[in-house]
Order: sequence, then structure tokens, then C-alpha cells
Amino acid sequence: MKIIPYNRTQNIAFGYDKELNIELKEKLKNIEDRRWAKTISSLNSLCNNLEDTLIREDKSTKKSPNNGDYVDLFLVNKERLAGMVIITFPELRFADREYKHYNDEYKNNGLNYFDWRKKVCNHLWDWTSDIEPSGETKKENKSLTSYPGKNSIINPAFEKIQNPFESLTKYSLKQNSQLEEYIPDKTSPKGFDDVAGMDKLKQELKEGIIDYINNPAQAKQDYEDYGKTIPRGMLLYGPPGCGKTYITQAMAAESQLPMYKISIGNLGSHYINLTSKNIQSAFDEAISIAEKTKKPCLLFMDEIDTLGFNRTNRTENEDVKQIGTILQSMDKAKAGDVIIIGATNKYNLIDPAVLRRFDTAVLVNIPDLEARKELVKKQMSQIKKGHNLAQNDSELEEIAKKLNGYSNDSICKISKEAAKNAMKRNRDDVKAMDYYKAIEESTEEKTDLNQFIPKSQRKNSNIGFVSQTKY
Repeated sequence: MKIIPYNRTQNIAFGYDKELNIELKEKLKNIEDRRWAKTISSLNSLCNNLEDTLIREDKSTKKSPNNGDYVDLFLVNKERLAGMVIITFPELRFADREYKHYNDEYKNNGLNYFDWRKKVCNHLWDWTSDIEPSGETKKENKSLTSYPGKNSIINPAFEKIQNPFESLTKYSLKQNSQLEEYIPDKTSPKGFDDVAGMDKLKQELKEGIIDYINNPAQAKQDYEDYGKTIPRGMLLYGPPGCGKTYITQAMAAESQLPMYKISIGNLGSHYINLTSKNIQSAFDEAISIAEKTKKPCLLFMDEIDTLGFNRTNRTENEDVKQIGTILQSMDKAKAGDVIIIGATNKYNLIDPAVLRRFDTAVLVNIPDLEARKELVKKQMSQIKKGHNLAQNDSELEEIAKKLNGYSNDSICKISKEAAKNAMKRNRDDVKAMDYYKAIEESTEEKTDLNQFIPKSQRKNSNIGFVSQTKY
């Protein structure tokens, strides 16, 4: 990534808050430790340079492909600078004033929702003081939710819970974290209403976890009366493309709990013992999040078979240690208010001891007839030329019958091909014949359940899945 050289002849004011910039420079002149002053000054200049680049990008009609990199680099350095200035000159109320400045810039310039200034506010939030100059607390002074087009104060602590386009928590992951924060987007489920089928699983999640989180008094009473506890570990297994990840995202939205995913791709290492340390670090951070936010958090482990593999045919010390670390970490996390959700397409490859750490295991199978029918209906309801087909119950059922054996993901792809077929023939509406042709020409394969489900589980009924907004 190329950084445009800083032009010292330009009149750049740090944060484009000239008053604060002048005060900071005057403070730096009087520091006895000149090396520390030079460090802050250099970081200040870097932030000025990067911010000036972003300002030019705002005004440019042709956006740079590196714009996202500039933003990320600016945010990291801005946060570091904020910490250094606050430690050195707490009387400047640096974060409070910068937070207000960027927030005002964001509101007054009619900028788009994902503007970089809003991200700066999110990064500065944890550095701001608990009491504002007006005497109001953060919660009282910044409790409004910011939506696109609203002139309201940006509040990472509240908007991330209420706004589906933002993160569910204001907790900042540590640098080089082994966790990834789940941040919903426009296609993400807004709750269980976006999931058709899976009725048994949705009921279990709602009654067993969500209701207890929303009503802690009842949870305490049920524990005293019946010994009922919240499940701290749930394993979702079954064929790929059937909604294991999607139902987990719906649960996060329904419960308004923050959800983090273990970055399995980042955990592995060819260095001895480092993989186990990475695993422990990921779980420890999830526990720390639950402690600091004082509420449970969801920890999603996709493809858990790659971490919790069966030790039967493995004798290497590192492999044995890795499984031991996972077992200890899972026990510690469940006791530390972390709800672990695992997902796998390869149930038989998971170590039996890891399986026992899950309180329940749920089969997420290919969609049944009613779920397939509802899925096609929703796909057609989302496009103008599909409305008539979406209302034709008999044709929907015939299409659903021909889609037997396909996963949810495959049905979504076939639906898109059906719409393309109608477009190629310039039809007024998508017809059943367009679906039949899409099915006939599709490269999607029907699911062989024997590859994904243990023999003891193959008699279980299907748990059909429907995504309302995926395509």
C-alpha cells in the first residue's frame, strides 16, 4: 500500500480540530522527555497525513482501491495516539473532544452510513471519560441510536445492540486476537422470524437460552425449583449448506448477545505448542469479554472437527496436548458465562471427549418438503417477476418436490438460475418450467446423508431450514 508523502507546506490541523491541535503542540514543547515528545509528534504527523488522504478520497470522484487500507491504518494509529496523549496530558480531555469533533463532522456533512469518521468514534469510545464536561454520564449523554440519515449522537455501546448493521457489543478485541467478531450485514438474519423450519431447534434455543437471559429472575427460580441450567454447549451437525451458521447468527440477533468466532485458520502453527497457546488465548479472551460486559457471550466454532479431532489415530504429543487444551478451555469457558456453539459436517471425526463437552447435539438436516416450498416462495417474493409464482401454492409444491435432496444453499442458487432463465426468454413472470430447466442443468449435487450423519442419527426427522434474506 502506497502512503502519500506528508507535505509540510500544507496547513493540516490534527483531527481538523485546530484548537486542540494547537494545544497539543504547545504541550509537547514542554515535555522533558524529548524522545517521548518526538514519538507523539511523529504519530501525530502520521495521523494527519493519513487523515488528509481520507479527506481527499471523500472529495474524489474516483475512489482508490486502497481506501479501506488507509482507513484501517488510520484507525489503529489514531487509537494509539489517543492513548498516549491521554496518559501524558489527561487535562486535554483528548478523546472526549475528538469524539465530539468526529461525531459532529459525521452528522453535519450528510456522510454515508459507513463513513470512516463514524469508525473513529467507535475506536475513541473506550478512551472517553465516564463523566462529560456537562456532568452527564456516557450512558445519559450518548444513549441515542444513530441510523442512516438521523442527526443523532453516535453511541457504539447502544447502537451496536439495536442496529442490525453494526456489531452487538462495544468491546474491542485485543491486538492479534484469535477471535473474529460477528458483525451483521444486510443479508444477516434479524431473528428467528427469518428462519423457517428448525422449529424444534428454535424452540430449544428460545426456551433454554434466550428466555433465561432475558428473564434472569425466572432462570434463578427454575434453577432453585428444578435444577434447570442454561445449556453452555450446543453442537450443530449435518450436511453443508443447510443453515448451521445461519441459525447461529439468528440466535445472536434474537438474544442481542455479542458473538465471536474462533479464527481456526489463524490458530494453527508449525511451531511446537503455539497452536495450543492460540486456542487457550481465544477461549480466555471470550471469558474476559463475558466478565467485562457482565453478560453471556456466544462463541461460535465452525468446523470444530479440525480442532477437536479424534485422537484414536494420532500419537503426536502436540496433537494430544491440543485436545487437552480444548477440553480444559471448554470447561473453563462454560463456567465463565460463555455459550459455546460448535458446527461440523463431520460428526464422526470429533473426539468423543470433545463431544461430551456439549450439553446437546442437534441435527441440522436438508430441508423437508414444507421448508423447500417456503424457501422457493421467499426467493420469488423478493423479485418483481416472481410474485405470481410465490402466490401459486400448487406450483410451489411441485417445484419443492423436484428439489428433494438439495441443501438450502443449493436451492437458493437454483432459484437464481430459474430467474435468469425467465429473463433470457423475456417472460412476464418466472414460471415453474424455468425452475425445472434450472434443476435439470444445475451442477449442484443432491446431498448424500450417509456422508454427514452417524448411523444412529439417520432415522431422525429433517429439520428444514429457510433463509429469508440470503439471496
